[in-house]
Amino acid sequence: MSTTPHLLDRLASLTSIRDVEILEFSLLKTLNEMFRPEQLLLLKLDAFGQRTSTLRYVSEGNALTTVSSQHPGQPEIDSALRMAQRINGTYHTQLANGHFLSAYPVLDMRMLNICLVTQSRQMATPQDARLIQGFLQVYRNFCVLLEDAQHDQLTGLLNRKTFDANMQRLIAMSEALRSGSRPQDERRNQPQPHQTPLHWLCMVDIDHFKSINDRFGHIYGDEVLVWLGQLMRETFREEDLIFRFGGEEFVVITENMALAGARTAFERFREKVAEFRFPQIPQVTVSCGAVLITPGTFAHMLLDQADQALYYAKRNGRNQVCFYEELVESGAIQPIEPASGEIDLF
Repeated sequence: MSTTPHLLDRLASLTSIRDVEILEFSLLKTLNEMFRPEQLLLLKLDAFGQRTSTLRYVSEGNALTTVSSQHPGQPEIDSALRMAQRINGTYHTQLANGHFLSAYPVLDMRMLNICLVTQSRQMATPQDARLIQGFLQVYRNFCVLLEDAQHDQLTGLLNRKTFDANMQRLIAMSEALRSGSRPQDERRNQPQPHQTPLHWLCMVDIDHFKSINDRFGHIYGDEVLVWLGQLMRETFREEDLIFRFGGEEFVVITENMALAGARTAFERFREKVAEFRFPQIPQVTVSCGAVLITPGTFAHMLLDQADQALYYAKRNGRNQVCFYEELVESGAIQPIEPASGEIDLF
């Protein structure tokens, strides 16, 4: 088979990727180069079958562009998705303009479904359909592996290992925006927003967690951790990053244009926890220490600053949110400065 070396190269490339977003982009680019459809759509659906996001890959002459969007309003695609889910397999149909539409179920997880939709001028041959399904199987397997490797087994949140990579990306983006370069996102071909976004890091610690374990047992302690993870997912936005650092400690990274917005987000979560009725446990509260992610600041220093704000919250009544910058400005704590000549490498 003349295309075998090319297929092996593509599979080798796909299986070397450890980032879900890059993997999605690489999958669509590979399928586009091999089959040249009019467009490719990777659609993510929630547990109720509603679209949460659409990654669209289009070939326009020799130019390839990707556009991230919400619901694009194409009823023929929605109909194909419903049929593919109903038959639990690939669904093919012909559109009014003569093009052929195919919907391939990709992933079916508890909280997320993913489908691939192709639109072509010609109907896919059985061999082409099998190749597409083979690539989707590789993608599916790696999504499951990445999900297991990057998430905490108890809460389902991102784990400590993924924190450094995400922080490097955020700090690099902040540096690029500060320099005024505002680079295009290569994967999505979209300009960065005109207003520089601010990212905030918040350390969350469960108050008196040891006494919960001692009084009620570790099974109930684990149940508190699971419920807390669920409350975090419900409170923060899908694009926010939520990590379980270990034990009763969590980290949230969120984007807000001002301190007031960050305060509102963290206070809303703190209040939600305090008001939640945990099974068998009268009340659970959390203390939070937050800091602004600034360009040129190392990740370990941001964690130290957030931890200092968290420690202050713990010493001064618990069940509250404290911001590092405000505490320094008021003189409540001393600023953390890097040691002279200190060099930190990730």
